[in-house]
Amino acid sequence: MDRPVQYAMRNETPTPLFLTFLLTALLCVSASIAPALRADAASDEVFHAEQARTTALIAGDFAALDKLMADDVTYVHASGQHDTKQTYLTALRSGVLSYQSWEAREIHVRMLGSDVAVLNGIYTVHAMDHRVGNDEIIIDIHFLTVYARRDGRWQQVAWQSTRVPAPAASN
Repeated sequence: MDRPVQYAMRNETPTPLFLTFLLTALLCVSASIAPALRADAASDEVFHAEQARTTALIAGDFAALDKLMADDVTYVHASGQHDTKQTYLTALRSGVLSYQSWEAREIHVRMLGSDVAVLNGIYTVHAMDHRVGNDEIIIDIHFLTVYARRDGRWQQVAWQSTRVPAPAASN
């Protein structure tokens, strides 16, 4: 003969040991998630700073560029032309260098700590640089740029680019 199953409900309060364990587990989980959330937020900030930089280059917004570029930036173009912040902004202001478009084909952001980020990827750039010739430039470039958080804002401290090689001719 089957006996009916009886369940007893106990109304016990959690023990201090259980509460300590639960609190420790929650703190460990939140401690491991918080840096990842901060890194994601910082990555987004840097990505947006880079977007703002290319937008300012196209628009000729020198005030924005002055804020986005560090005073000690090193800027090396795919042509081999090297600029400081002063020489770069002077070339832009004078019209010797101008950009018609920057099209991001891929951008990757890597955080190195909380205040430094390295970005790399590929842009298609449409420009004129009379320092290296009088022809319109439409070029695909690989780039590597470094941003640092200074005085609460992200600034570009280095830029290096090189041409994407043309596809090999097939026989």
